[in-house]
Amino acid sequence: MNGTRKGTVVRIVVGTLAVGLLAGVVPVTRYATSPMVEVYHLPPVFGRRSGDFTANVTGRLSPSAKDVKYRLNGSPWQDWREAPPRIPAPKFTIELAPQSLRPGPNVLEISARRFGIREEVHAWQFVYDTTSVRLPLVQDWSCADLEAQDGYWERIRDGDVWRVRPVPGQEDYDRIVVVTAAFAGARRVTTDVYYRHHVGDMPFGFGVLPLWGGRPDRDGKLPRRGWNFSLAWYYSHYEGVGQEFSYKDSSEPPDWMSNYRSLELVPDAHYQLVIECGQVVEADGRHVRYCQRMKWWAVGDPEPQDWMTLWDTPGSPLPPGEFCVALNSHRSQVEFGPVVVTPLEDRWWER
Repeated sequence: MNGTRKGTVVRIVVGTLAVGLLAGVVPVTRYATSPMVEVYHLPPVFGRRSGDFTANVTGRLSPSAKDVKYRLNGSPWQDWREAPPRIPAPKFTIELAPQSLRPGPNVLEISARRFGIREEVHAWQFVYDTTSVRLPLVQDWSCADLEAQDGYWERIRDGDVWRVRPVPGQEDYDRIVVVTAAFAGARRVTTDVYYRHHVGDMPFGFGVLPLWGGRPDRDGKLPRRGWNFSLAWYYSHYEGVGQEFSYKDSSEPPDWMSNYRSLELVPDAHYQLVIECGQVVEADGRHVRYCQRMKWWAVGDPEPQDWMTLWDTPGSPLPPGEFCVALNSHRSQVEFGPVVVTPLEDRWWER
């Protein structure tokens, strides 16, 4: 997939060739004709957003691309900026805030320039669907259009089952793919995952974000620097599986709570996950805190009787709101199976 795929309008403004490029005809041809913007993920429909959960477009820029900028629905142009380690050049992530999206059709434009040659303006149309999520929901990955918050993901066939994974060679810092649109309420999430390998010498992990609230940044800086989530995953730093609640705004230090237990991880291990999470509220509906509990076991073993349970502190770290469900791969190659999301009854944590 690239910037000139079906459904994309490209407007090219031709300039003057730099004198120094005229010495080599073949390099100049490649320089002038290769796409400057390659889109990895821009689905035809983005589901409901809320708060800091943005609609993201991910891809890769040509090394020759300069003065990259973008705009939504004819708004003022915004400069694109890299943000390693999350978004190292030449990769890009464009974050479209919920308040900037129009219900129905929207148009995103990305402009890039090759110095001394031409400017290209690529335009894509997509639909923003504000319809509320209806549970139960099964994401079986049969749809070819994946929605990523960061990174490059792909579907693979495993017998009769579709799975989703980071594209091999694209494993990196916090690659996130979206399972559902944003919704309120307690939820049960089940899936299975194969661990294949990790990359580099830094800590790595993989798992489920049952509550993904996006990236807060009160300073309005782009790309955004915060996060708002609950997490159930394996993390090599603790050599085990566990859960976290964490909230971070812009460049401020994060608030967080966690619990872990040891797990010996081996290549090609296959695990089953069940997570239940949601708000604890007063009789009048007032938010008190969040609770999450998890079971993680090897496929083929019996399901554990006991839950790992984590409560956040009242008032911190997660604010009440609508959250999506997402999957996370952090410097690791993993394959997630179908994801089932079902609603939970009142006081589910007491069962």
